[in-house]
Amino acid sequence: MRTKSVDLKKKAVLVLILLFSLLFGTCSPRKVADFNIVLIVIDTLRSDHLSFYGYHRETSPFLSELAGQSIVFKNAYSASSWTSPATASIFTSMYPFQHGVLMGLLAVIRARRDLDMEVKVNKIPEEIETITEVLKRNNFKTYGISDNLNIGQKQGFTQGFDRFQTFNYRGAERVNDILKKWKEDIIQGGQYFLYLHYMDPHAPYHHRQPFYRPQQGKKNITIEAYDSEIYYVDQYIREAFQLFNWKENTLVIVTSDHGEGLWDHGYMGHGYTLYREEIQVPLLFYLPENKIFKEINSNVSTIDILPTVRELAGLPPEKNDVGTSLFPLIEKTEELPDQRHLFSYLWRLGTPEREEIEFRSVVYKRMHYILKLPNSRELYNLNSDTQEQSNRFGSHQKSGRYLELKFSQFLKKAKKYNPKTVFYKLSQDKLEKLKSLGYVE
Repeated sequence: MRTKSVDLKKKAVLVLILLFSLLFGTCSPRKVADFNIVLIVIDTLRSDHLSFYGYHRETSPFLSELAGQSIVFKNAYSASSWTSPATASIFTSMYPFQHGVLMGLLAVIRARRDLDMEVKVNKIPEEIETITEVLKRNNFKTYGISDNLNIGQKQGFTQGFDRFQTFNYRGAERVNDILKKWKEDIIQGGQYFLYLHYMDPHAPYHHRQPFYRPQQGKKNITIEAYDSEIYYVDQYIREAFQLFNWKENTLVIVTSDHGEGLWDHGYMGHGYTLYREEIQVPLLFYLPENKIFKEINSNVSTIDILPTVRELAGLPPEKNDVGTSLFPLIEKTEELPDQRHLFSYLWRLGTPEREEIEFRSVVYKRMHYILKLPNSRELYNLNSDTQEQSNRFGSHQKSGRYLELKFSQFLKKAKKYNPKTVFYKLSQDKLEKLKSLGYVE
């Protein structure tokens, strides 16, 4: 009897310890990581034009070298094929129809033919905490340089930055020139978050030497020039990496806002569709410790970047994040079951010549469903048809309708914000520059 009494007392003590840990253990402060965080977004970079994603040429020797010491996500998808909504989704871990940034300045300018020097766009709502504000609140110094006019103060992207500079396609060399000027301030300010948005793979493409090789035919010339721009920006990313010695004590994340159509489905450019070439992007995490190479085939989204940064930095999760932390995938020796439905969204402004267009996309396992409202439906098997040339919706309508329903259900229940409307006043000089880049006819 005495032995049973002792056992019961031990069990009671264990239960009390467990209850105490459940009640009070989560209230203890979590240690915030002491490494720096660098987020590099390479505009308009489709993943399948990188050798470590299977491309037949080496377009990015430095990124390939970095990938060999990183966690590489082979099937990463953007939330949109426009820069502003896609980047806002990276910053907020929300889809475009939630944060409300549906088109950027340059997309609006391109859509409009009756420019009166004033352009109306939406901005990220101030009540949404961005990745920069999260890190700023946790004592990171914050710096950002964007070579894309869409990513600036008026659309809410500078929230939380101590220092930010935006210009319009001045090239990777210009981005790095600013970095060199800021270097001492950055490294002396303590722990920092740095966001770099390189523009070079975006049209108009230059024939960058020594990579570019003369070609025949418009398509071949364009693809060769596009690849040469990737090679060009790769050199400057290497320079930045070496300039700050990010090999030590730094989490480096490399991705893109969206891809680029190279006549895969008859379109040149982006913001026209949600086919794979416009939304599948590179995503790699170079960890501050344990420089290991690992490829992960699970479907992931760029909205997963913020929750992953939270967990890697030792910060608590946020219930408003729609994305999922990728840390379990990084940590596990085996991949987890791929049960997620990943969404992408594209909205195009209506004009007198063109109706408003809305696209919805769902990636689930190895299926990709695309709905162009009101009733154009496509379904592709990404295992057997990576180029998405054989629409299977007609013979697999049940699967397609199921994915359409999943999007509709999420859209209905998702938390949505009312973004502010802001106006850009275009100077004549800026208008002429946009004409030279092909945004204004």
